[in-house]
Amino acid sequence: MSDAGILSRAAEVVGRFPSRRVLVVGDIMLDEYVFGTVGRISPEAPVPVVAVTRETRVPGGAANVAFNLRGLGAGVEMAGLLGDDAGGRFVARMLKGKRVGTAAVVVDPDRPTTVKTRVIAHSQQVVRVDREQKAAPSKKASDALLRKALAALAGVDGVVFSDYRKGALTTELVREVTAAANRKGIFVAVDPKRSDFSFYRGCTVITPNKGEAQAALGERELATDLDVWEAGKALLRASRSKAVLITRGEEGMTLVERGRGACFHIPAFARQVFDVTGAGDTVIGTLAACLAAGATMREAAVLANVAASVVVGEVGTSPITAEKLLRAAEQRNSGQ
Repeated sequence: MSDAGILSRAAEVVGRFPSRRVLVVGDIMLDEYVFGTVGRISPEAPVPVVAVTRETRVPGGAANVAFNLRGLGAGVEMAGLLGDDAGGRFVARMLKGKRVGTAAVVVDPDRPTTVKTRVIAHSQQVVRVDREQKAAPSKKASDALLRKALAALAGVDGVVFSDYRKGALTTELVREVTAAANRKGIFVAVDPKRSDFSFYRGCTVITPNKGEAQAALGERELATDLDVWEAGKALLRASRSKAVLITRGEEGMTLVERGRGACFHIPAFARQVFDVTGAGDTVIGTLAACLAAGATMREAAVLANVAASVVVGEVGTSPITAEKLLRAAEQRNSGQ
């Protein structure tokens, strides 16, 4: 089916989102944004002086995936770790405010909530400050997260692993949750951050960006469409997944599915790119919502590409919504 044929079904697919529920398992973070203007260079060092005009805080990482799903109208269960701190309590309040299920969120008093602070001036990111602890969580916290994530599977139509390598996703958790999801017959979608894709073995679909795909293949250059196709097939073998969706920025996306004789390329749609922050979260969230709603892998990939085109045209972490997705799909289908 062509892009046009797929996009003509967007309303039908999106209309099913409210009756679907997805479990998001991964690294929950807090994203802080400090906006301002630059009028001079500091006399203390060759760096810009940012005069702050406003500040915002939003859930990030796996929590942003959950927000994207909620923006699309799907139900969400969240599983991950938060610190016993102000940042963790803020994220928990925001999740509950969006009616995201938090029964599988574990508060770990031994780990701080991961916080990423971005300073933005004139629509450009000046610097990012990370406050985090990457060491593995305690066995008590890991065991509690695994137990709660498995329990949350009972009421969902699919699973997303949102991996930022901050410690929430352990080998045991990924293996046990994937096996349980496969037994239940529901999909497992992965946004990866590791170069060893065997870590996600048995998942349904994995969504690396071009750089992540290159790293997983020993920094093999992916210069052509054929290179990307061959890379996708290699990653299928490594992960034993059914599909690999490689996001390629201004070059669009390439979907490689097990058993198909050719890859499926989706051109980029964004007219202007202001901020790619959170674009991967939007892709995996939209893909998961579409798969939960019964879309084919190709249909889900095309709509995920449309969703990404929306959020990269906005500054800051900005979850997609069903209205924005449908409007952009209509514009793309009409050639605007």
